[in-house]
Amino acid sequence: MPSDGDRPDDRKPDEALDPLAQPPLTRPPPRPLTGSRPAPDSEDSEASEEPEDSTLQEAAETSAASEASDETAEPAAAPPPPPKPRGRFLGFLGLLFGLAGLGVAGYLYYTLIYLAPEAALADRIAAVESELATSERSLRTLADAQAEALADFAAEQRRAREAGQQEVLEAVNRVSNAAPPSRREWKVAELAYLLRIANHRVLMERDVSGALVLLKAADAILQGLDDFALYQVRAQLADEILALESVESNDVQGLFLRLEAIKTEISAQSVKLPRFEKEAVEASQPGFWSALWNQIGGYMRFRRFEGASVRPLLAPEEEAYLELNLRLMLERAQLAALRREQVIYEQSLQTAADWIAEYLDPESPGVMRALEELGLLSNVVLDRPLPDVSGSLSALKALGEA
Repeated sequence: MPSDGDRPDDRKPDEALDPLAQPPLTRPPPRPLTGSRPAPDSEDSEASEEPEDSTLQEAAETSAASEASDETAEPAAAPPPPPKPRGRFLGFLGLLFGLAGLGVAGYLYYTLIYLAPEAALADRIAAVESELATSERSLRTLADAQAEALADFAAEQRRAREAGQQEVLEAVNRVSNAAPPSRREWKVAELAYLLRIANHRVLMERDVSGALVLLKAADAILQGLDDFALYQVRAQLADEILALESVESNDVQGLFLRLEAIKTEISAQSVKLPRFEKEAVEASQPGFWSALWNQIGGYMRFRRFEGASVRPLLAPEEEAYLELNLRLMLERAQLAALRREQVIYEQSLQTAADWIAEYLDPESPGVMRALEELGLLSNVVLDRPLPDVSGSLSALKALGEA
């Protein structure tokens, strides 16, 4: 059965021309029965419920026919009044408030939802960077403290190791000193002693012959040891022996004894005595004035000496002082000869020779022999350059044997 919408011709002509006429009221389609269920999607359910659908369709057509008959019987309703302008203004104002609220909501969303995560992330990053910087400073401080502690520990360990080594060396030295020295140690000690004495003879006493004897004795000890470790010491010793043998040595003992013989010789000599010469007397008879002058001249005598100054002769009681001074001067020459002091030696011999020539009798054979011997002794050279003989001792010390 067709519905009201499918029948436009049933309306009245007045209602179709009136623009303000309301459309006819229609009822909503009837609800399905409470006992009915919606059709399932599957084909099996449609096939099982076909009788129920046909019954419902017939009920719907019946209700529609009854409604159409009721509409034809009802009179036409009155037209609604026209809308007032105030409603439009309120609607427009509401629209403005809605747009403003929408803008505020968008701004709040932009600031709180869009920008807030970036600011929080930036703060978080800054906090993390600050924590990292603090951690780096802490790690650096810890590394410095650890390095300092390691350096202190290493220094302490080094000191402990050195102290331990020193204690071990001292213990070894104590044990070595407690043990009796071996034959080789005795020989090496004797060798070092001979080399020291030889150096002392050369440097302090300038005794070439004595130093040469000592060095040859040291060479004999090295030959008996027959140790190749002491080869350098023996090589230096051979050079020093050759250097001393090439030096023209003086017989200091002979010089000493010759000066002693001169002292004995001058002790038996006498001092110089005065001599007078008799002058010739004129045979003629002197006059008064001549006799007076001769008488006065017998009390005073004037002599003219040209050249060196003349000293008065010694008195007999001063002869002992002359002998003592001569012996002292010759002993001084002996001491200078032993010490190889050339200047003092020559000065002492020259002074003794001058005193002998001045105060003793120059015509005495003993005085002439003493002056001749002093002249020969004054030509002796004492301060000849001597070689260095300390190389062998230095080489022995370098080996740790001395």
